[in-house]
Amino acid sequence: MRLLPVDTHGEYLIRSQFNSEALLTGLIEASEVHEYRSLVKRNHALICEGLSTDYLYYIKEGVVSIRQGAYTFGFIGAGHFIGLDTLLMHNKPRYTVRILETTEMYIFDRLEVMEYLFSLQEGWIFFYLLEKEARNRLLKYQHFMTYKGSERLEAMLLDLAGTFGSHNDELITLPKCFTKRRIADYANFSLNTITSLIKQLHHTEFLAPAKEDIYFRIQNQI
Repeated sequence: MRLLPVDTHGEYLIRSQFNSEALLTGLIEASEVHEYRSLVKRNHALICEGLSTDYLYYIKEGVVSIRQGAYTFGFIGAGHFIGLDTLLMHNKPRYTVRILETTEMYIFDRLEVMEYLFSLQEGWIFFYLLEKEARNRLLKYQHFMTYKGSERLEAMLLDLAGTFGSHNDELITLPKCFTKRRIADYANFSLNTITSLIKQLHHTEFLAPAKEDIYFRIQNQI
């Protein structure tokens, strides 16, 4: 068996033991934590920018958007926590999280999760890794903004397809919740501009023709 370099091996061990799935398992098994499962309908705001929250969420299935001010800068799907950054000192959220499609999730009491993490000798590692994940999401969005026109749209659609797309031999289809207006907002384009860019991507065969209300059907190239 090939040994990983020390730094990479250490990072691998940390991520394998202190990831979101491990945290979820620990919370569910902890007697002092009381979770419940819920189906939350689309358009509901789980977290509102600047308003304190008493809850922490884990997405089991579904998609949510992350918005700060006038800008949507990311989307989160299954297997991720929402709101961990509000635990310490009950920080007010710096963003709004909104449900894009009916979403199945676990809901936890903020104080119970905080007490559980503080009871762990290395509970701080969860904070570190999840904060790093959030920072990387923002950095990725800023990187996308360095592209222009169709290159930006292509890069963002490919990234979304890698996370949320349904694959078959020929196409990768984004869920219906990724509407033309929502992608325009995410990519910082006007509706007229993104309509024109979509036509260009149809012409270059990056995108297949829309089907019903599914606009983003990407020719399989990932």
